[in-house]
Amino acid sequence: MKKTNRILTVVIFAFLYIPMLVLVVASFNTGKDLTVFEGFTFDQYKALFQDEDLLTLLGNSLLISILSTAIATAFGTLSAVGIHNLNPKLRKTVMGLTNIPMTNPDIVTGISLSLLFVFVGSTLLQQKESLNFWTLLIAHITFNLPYVILNVMPKLKQMNPALQDAAMDLGCTPVQSFFKVTIHEIMPGIVSGAIMAFTMSLDDFVISYFVSGNGFLTLPVEIYSYTKKPMQPRVYAMFTLLFLLIFVLMVTMNLLQLRADRKKTVKQAKSVTAGQKVFRRVCAGVCAAAIVLGCGWLIVSTRQDKITLNVMNWGQNIADGSDGTMDIIAAFEEAYPDIDVNYTTYDSNESLYAKLAGGGLTVDLIIPSDYMIARLRQENMLLPLNFDNIPNYKFVQEEFKNTDYDPNNEYSVPYTWGTVGILYNSKYVDEADVTGWELLWNEKYKGKILQFDNSRDAFGVAQFLSGISINTTNENELKQVSKKLAEQNPLVRQYVMDQIYGIMEGENAWIAPYYAGDCMMMMDANPDLRFYLPQEQGFNLFIDAMCIPTCSENKEAAEKFINFLCQPEISGANMDYICYASPIEGARDYMDEYLAESEVIYPEQSILDKGVSYLYLPPEINRLMDNLFLEVRISGNQPEETEEEGSALPVILTLAGLGAAAIFLFLPKRKRK
Repeated sequence: MKKTNRILTVVIFAFLYIPMLVLVVASFNTGKDLTVFEGFTFDQYKALFQDEDLLTLLGNSLLISILSTAIATAFGTLSAVGIHNLNPKLRKTVMGLTNIPMTNPDIVTGISLSLLFVFVGSTLLQQKESLNFWTLLIAHITFNLPYVILNVMPKLKQMNPALQDAAMDLGCTPVQSFFKVTIHEIMPGIVSGAIMAFTMSLDDFVISYFVSGNGFLTLPVEIYSYTKKPMQPRVYAMFTLLFLLIFVLMVTMNLLQLRADRKKTVKQAKSVTAGQKVFRRVCAGVCAAAIVLGCGWLIVSTRQDKITLNVMNWGQNIADGSDGTMDIIAAFEEAYPDIDVNYTTYDSNESLYAKLAGGGLTVDLIIPSDYMIARLRQENMLLPLNFDNIPNYKFVQEEFKNTDYDPNNEYSVPYTWGTVGILYNSKYVDEADVTGWELLWNEKYKGKILQFDNSRDAFGVAQFLSGISINTTNENELKQVSKKLAEQNPLVRQYVMDQIYGIMEGENAWIAPYYAGDCMMMMDANPDLRFYLPQEQGFNLFIDAMCIPTCSENKEAAEKFINFLCQPEISGANMDYICYASPIEGARDYMDEYLAESEVIYPEQSILDKGVSYLYLPPEINRLMDNLFLEVRISGNQPEETEEEGSALPVILTLAGLGAAAIFLFLPKRKRK
């Protein structure tokens, strides 16, 4: 029995820690392939400490985590003492309310806090930007408080209440009794709560995503956009250091707890007291350092020496210096030393619209697609451009001017253009089946098909297949298209946007509709991937363009950035990274020859003539399309498991059996009897 217990323990710990060990090993690997260890190196750590952007994000995360932990620990401890002194019925009610932030889904908490902050900031306080550093800090304190309270409460219950009475009998006031007696007795709970709060804060993404503004981003929020390109090894190094930090904290605290439990004599008790004093001083020093760092950051951030230009773009949709390309933002900041670019991302046009419509943000430059530009223009959410500040507009090719979404060239300057086609894996997909959009409805590839996770593109695919205009406003036709998507639902493995990269490159799915430039990146990562345009049925031809939203506070700086990106050599270097076509005359001459001559990026004109662009649709049609797509996602038939994957039932039964065995094996024999 003991041997079985040990084996099971080893298996459980291996399951928990092997992924972390893989990450640690990868941080010392000279190659980028996680499956092959090519050699040992510290270069990744050297690159990490030379990456100012990553270090800034890491510093932001640590600052928020330490400040929120310190504040939540102080308030949580006092709250726990107050709750402990309530009558039992009221205490039970309050504890139930305290548990709500932990049991509530993070996305619900994030959205509700975001709405609250926007309402208070924009409506009550009349602030143009209501989401900032302070809203992020308040949100982290909010979800950290319950963890501190739940860790401190058991220690309060274990404490002998006579100790406080004895202290007060000897002349202590209630406050003195708390600091001289109570806090020493409950210190293990306080420390455990603080460590848990710190780790939860450092790791949080969902809530931070909804409550953070453009001026202050944490590491998890930024890492979310690292999907199009392979993860840089220096990121593995950073994750390794964070893992080691948490691991050392946990081991140290466990050792201190074991040491304290073993001390019985008066001499040992004195040493514990001394250790606690040292620990308190260390904690006080850490908190003081965090406060100083926070105040220093606030002072620096409020300096007006430089203009902060807030740019919002698709994830990894600008050259950042990796893969030997130009760092566009760094080059712009060098050309304009008085401007700092604050770059944030989104994963779809609809996500961008939701951020702008929700308010609470200051954004100076956005890069939406054609139909979204028309929508923003119709809803008076864009500012007209001053082309005196954009002399390089002369390089924009004529075919990208006077478009349907901006007929008078008032609100936009084109950034990229491309097509939407089908990406498939030639290793698994029969070439005879590669004919048109119907491939996405082929039951032979059930469970290996992906679909867009936004209504406009998903409907567009089904509309091309059904022979219905992608710009129809006929409600009956849209309902017909939704039925076609519902027919596809059982075949779809997953609805995706940027998640497509890992899935297609790792061959977990074989067929997907997507944007040509992104498909080009995936084809470079997996040579078995192919791309084609269903010419006979038609395909989407899109343009992404630079615009200035009405919430901008630095319009002139945004126009300087637009002008900078319109230089042929800059645009060409940028396209080398994002693998899209440039609308700038002469930019192709500065691109890598392989990309400049690629038919995926630059199809022949006879093929492009069959492309169709999305037009602006009335709000009621957009709402109908969104609702119909939501119905397809939620109420559509769920895909059955393929023979290759097998049924989920055996897996569930196996896991249940392992869980029951673990409980039985680890339960003491006396209790089992």
